[in-house]
Amino acid sequence: MAQLEIRTFDDPVLRKKAKPVPRVSKSVKKTLDDMLDSMHKASGIGLAAPQIGIPKRLVVIDVGEGPYFLVNPEIVYESEETEVDWEGCLSWPGFIGEVERPVRVLVKALDRDGRTTWVEGEGILARALCHEIDHLDGIMFVDRAITIAEIVPEELEEELEQMDLTCVFMGSPEFSLPSLEALIEAGIKVPLVITQPDRPYGRKKVLKATPVKERATELGIQVLTPDGSWPPEVISTIREVEPDFIVVAAFGQKLPEEVLDIPKYGCLNVHPSLLPKYRGGNPIQRQIMAGETESGVSIMYMDPNVDAGDICLQKSLTIGPNETLGSLEKRLSVLGAQALLEAIASIYSGNSSRTPQDEKAKTVAFHLKPGEEIIDWTRSAQEIHNLVRALSPAPGAVTSFGDERIKIWETELVDSNFQGDFDNCIPGTIVGTCDSKVLVCCGDGVLAVTQVQPAGKNRMSAKAFLAGRQKGPNKFGQL
Repeated sequence: MAQLEIRTFDDPVLRKKAKPVPRVSKSVKKTLDDMLDSMHKASGIGLAAPQIGIPKRLVVIDVGEGPYFLVNPEIVYESEETEVDWEGCLSWPGFIGEVERPVRVLVKALDRDGRTTWVEGEGILARALCHEIDHLDGIMFVDRAITIAEIVPEELEEELEQMDLTCVFMGSPEFSLPSLEALIEAGIKVPLVITQPDRPYGRKKVLKATPVKERATELGIQVLTPDGSWPPEVISTIREVEPDFIVVAAFGQKLPEEVLDIPKYGCLNVHPSLLPKYRGGNPIQRQIMAGETESGVSIMYMDPNVDAGDICLQKSLTIGPNETLGSLEKRLSVLGAQALLEAIASIYSGNSSRTPQDEKAKTVAFHLKPGEEIIDWTRSAQEIHNLVRALSPAPGAVTSFGDERIKIWETELVDSNFQGDFDNCIPGTIVGTCDSKVLVCCGDGVLAVTQVQPAGKNRMSAKAFLAGRQKGPNKFGQL
């Protein structure tokens, strides 16, 4: 049997809706057999065809009861009773997440011989069925995860549990959650969380708490929400905790020196870039826009200057060529949580280092300015692809089609060997279609636009969008 390559998080095929299999042919049976063999060799319990680059509705599962071969599987019943548990994915190696799934499901499918079969799943089998069928619809477990974590070595967890440490945690968005969860899972006491105040959200301007406040409240942790003025009662509450560390992860406020001086071992910041590059409040988005192929996290000793403190520890990762803001943010948040635990352990044991940042090498990651989300088709295909990736899942890259304003959510680079003479092509011109993609001429190269969203409508394939506008223009424009 063939050993198949398992595609990882940034591969576009994992976000495609898989197509039904018309019949169970010999080639389909061989694919199922190869999938099962590859899954076993990777120590997995489930594998969907998109994970090996085949956008077909095929799934294999083996939770220890013998293999299930499922063709065109469909969940026809799921229990109202649910449970939250940890799960991983062969396409996200090294990561796990807490996901809520139904306790029981009933699945209808064709088996390896093309006969209708029914699979009743409970517990781990139900979870595996839901997980793999999600893959067939372009959904990954990280999309449903309540929390995400990187698998931390047992030795490190045991070491931290013996240290009897206390931390004050400061953070606000989803990015902060893995660091908070990691501290608690490692046995570090977190009696106090400080986060941004509730903000108006949505059209009705309903006050909404930060994700960190919501999670801390669930855990029964005291929460303070200063508005940036740092009143004396907030500072005195921090002092009363007598923290060994203050940990900051995407908090969104500058800390006064009076607070920086409180913890015994210092204030540590989890920053999602390899400092001194991309200091500031928008490092992840700016890295993708710049076409960086490597990113990472820096655990930094905080000082009065923004993101300028000495480096304690850095960890790097590769940015996938199609990786989006959403995917990279999740990976960096989890990598940062593990780096944080390693930094705390090394500081406590006296084995850490402090490396001053090279001020000559610093760059600043500014927040987006109005208009930066608009696609300029005179730019290269690579630059536009980077912009689309950097603005997904929000706020979305924007262009026009006639008098319509549309968002472009997904693009792919076209192979450099793509045939055609486009030297005199006006940027933005649609030069063809391929599968569900629309090929668009850019200032340099051709870009495949795969998913768009007209104003007030749902997302759709670019080809479907174009099919409904056959009498319209043949080019995208700039607003």
